[in-house]
Amino acid sequence: MTNNKKRLLLSLSTLMLFAAAGCSSSSKSSEASETVKDSIRTVEVALVEAQPLQLVEEFTAQLEAKVTNNITAQAGGRLKQLLVKVGDRVGQGQVIARMEGTQASQAQIQLTDAKTNFDRMDELYKVGGVSKAQWDNAKSALEQARLSYNNVAENTILRSPISGVVTAKNYDNGDMTSPQLPVVVIQQIAPVKAMVNVSEKYYSLLKERTPVTLRVDALEGKEFSGVISNVYPTLDPATHTIATEIEVQNRDASLRPGMYARVHIDFGSKEALTVQDKAVVRQVGSGERYVYLYRDGKAIYQVVELGDQQGDRYEVLKGLKAGDQVIISAPSTIKNGQAVQLQKTTK
Repeated sequence: MTNNKKRLLLSLSTLMLFAAAGCSSSSKSSEASETVKDSIRTVEVALVEAQPLQLVEEFTAQLEAKVTNNITAQAGGRLKQLLVKVGDRVGQGQVIARMEGTQASQAQIQLTDAKTNFDRMDELYKVGGVSKAQWDNAKSALEQARLSYNNVAENTILRSPISGVVTAKNYDNGDMTSPQLPVVVIQQIAPVKAMVNVSEKYYSLLKERTPVTLRVDALEGKEFSGVISNVYPTLDPATHTIATEIEVQNRDASLRPGMYARVHIDFGSKEALTVQDKAVVRQVGSGERYVYLYRDGKAIYQVVELGDQQGDRYEVLKGLKAGDQVIISAPSTIKNGQAVQLQKTTK
């Protein structure tokens, strides 16, 4: 009886040991399963898709006068009277200055002498007293004297060829003037113009009279409307840009030459493949940009070439196709080939 009890106790002990070992194995298996599950990262993705992109470009330009005239006496001379000052508004044809008339008086005397000589030669030629060559010389001298007088007389009284504003003066009354330095400078500031260099990719879209907008920082970002007034016929071979002239009416004369302006030109829109900016990572050092694609439960590294950014999307030039799913939840912390699972899909 005693031996039977011993055998029973031994059997029970053995069963308890096996049971304990089984529980331990099951617990370890469960923990391993949880570890594997925890290592799969949950990510959010977005679709690569075609969307219309607005082709609006911004340019920085300096405003210029539409027309600038340097008013000077052709042969120089002494300034007798300056009739305007810097800042004055002048009209077309208005007298700006008067030069001393010494040269005009001398030219008038020469013209009178030339006319007297020609009249005498003409009478003699009619009666055969002089040759045709002598008559021709006298006539030529008269025409030359008349031309010289008209030229000097025109430069004795200086007029403005345009309506505008006097923006510079270089002499005072009594000064000797030089043809190389203008007496005054007159600029037409209504309208004003701005020159911008537009990329050749927009060449076919550049049209005269296309509306543009300008913002001027000096006027607290006030917006002005203008138009493309001229598109130059050739491209700059170094920069591959087209010089384009913008014109703004400036009726209130609030815009002044020399001001900096931000010019916005709307070239319309185009359909383009786009990707969310949250998916794009820039490689430190090289500047290369890449994304992680979601494919078959893994994150796949993909280099991309991008165009312009509008809002929260980039234009895709290379590396992706429509319908691709890109990871947008902290992609910079993901490794190539890492196991991932989807949280949700957003556009």
